[in-house]
Amino acid sequence: MRPINLFSLAFKLAPFFISQPNRVQYKVLSDKDEALLNLKKKDGAVVAIVGTRGTGKTELAYRLAEFIGKPAYAVSPEQAPHPSFIERIGFDEIDKKVGSGSTILFDDVPVYLSNRDYHNQLVQAVERLIPMVRHEKKLHLIFVTQSSGFADKYVLDADAIFIKPGSLLFEDLERPGMKKLYQIANQYFEGKNDNWVLRHAYLITRQWQGILEIKKVT
Repeated sequence: MRPINLFSLAFKLAPFFISQPNRVQYKVLSDKDEALLNLKKKDGAVVAIVGTRGTGKTELAYRLAEFIGKPAYAVSPEQAPHPSFIERIGFDEIDKKVGSGSTILFDDVPVYLSNRDYHNQLVQAVERLIPMVRHEKKLHLIFVTQSSGFADKYVLDADAIFIKPGSLLFEDLERPGMKKLYQIANQYFEGKNDNWVLRHAYLITRQWQGILEIKKVT
């Protein structure tokens, strides 16, 4: 399967008009193009990016936030530099700074959203936030994690899941559903070099699934 170039689609795939008397003709989109644009157009959505360290998960999260085009914020345990269009905030600042119609990146999920501690106030707050993203808050939430076994179960109730190669040490920790997805996705990563892995991800939505090429953040 030939990979498509993710997120360069926004302008190329917008419907265009051909001037004809009493007739409007639209460009026909493929299922994979529709899946990406529908994710972008949603009022709110939950997105999970799963894969081992060093495979480009954070860069993919930045690119996705750029593609969605909403005001973007990042909750990250590390003081890593972010693109200029993403503001780094603490979790306690979400209610103060993040308005409806925004994107929030939760990077390195295992640090603060472990499924082994459902009583943690932070986990409970995120669990309350997720059901509201499509209605009250209208947020795009992007969760980045090394393994589905480290993520809260509500994170994986996602509108889209991007898969990068997993860690061999975490294979036994993956949730059963994610193990099945990896059986499909891994065939695209086998034998590929590190540079190829950095630039590709396997996308799964209700509409379409397949391998994608990821452009760098502009």
